[in-house]
Amino acid sequence: MTPPPAPTFAAAFAIAFQPIVDVETGLTIAQEALVRGPAGQSAGSVLAAVPLPDRYRVDAEIRRAAIEEALRLGLPATTAALTLNLYPGCVSHPDFGVRRTADDAAALGFPMDRLVFEISEMEPVEDPEALAVELSALQRRGLRIALDDVGTGHARMPLLMAWRPDGAKIAREVIMGLDLDPQRLEQVRLTLAQLNAFGLVPVVEGVETVGEMRALRAMGVRAMQGYLFARPGIGTLPLPVVPGGPA
Repeated sequence: MTPPPAPTFAAAFAIAFQPIVDVETGLTIAQEALVRGPAGQSAGSVLAAVPLPDRYRVDAEIRRAAIEEALRLGLPATTAALTLNLYPGCVSHPDFGVRRTADDAAALGFPMDRLVFEISEMEPVEDPEALAVELSALQRRGLRIALDDVGTGHARMPLLMAWRPDGAKIAREVIMGLDLDPQRLEQVRLTLAQLNAFGLVPVVEGVETVGEMRALRAMGVRAMQGYLFARPGIGTLPLPVVPGGPA
């Protein structure tokens, strides 16, 4: 007997986008695809409803849906890249990994040079060296890889040494209130210096106040993301607004 088709979770989620902005020019650098519930529920609530054996398959479904939605909304005609999050264990998965998403993008006609894969901190990395080999092979094919949530969770600085990504994103937990906390400000300064030593242009996420933006800008950060500029939007590519205008 032929087994029934695997269930799809497409009806259980929506795709939202949140821009990353160059605060000096005001241009949108990228739109990060974020999973939400049909009524805007958080990513955590959506993913918590996915049975563990289906996690990677659903992750691949979400990435394909994000590409389809980005095409529908006309993202390739903008200045933005498309940023897709994925589990570390999904990178080299034979059925649901990055190659599957790259094939989906090619079949849909999405430009490959506008794709960025963000390695999430949602799960630990069991074999960083093996993953480094796989990431290097993907980069040789022209795919761009970024490390998400630097400074928190599993996204520690040693992973930068092993993986050599194309970009890195500093988490909100790291920068929150840095303009009011000299110790936090110094920690962010050290983190930026480490990223610069690897030749990486940092993106800072979770910027919510003008004070945080100004403190980061004073340290040379241009690429930022957060509620200060635009909230995630479903069915739209939000346009970021830099308070006071581009620096």
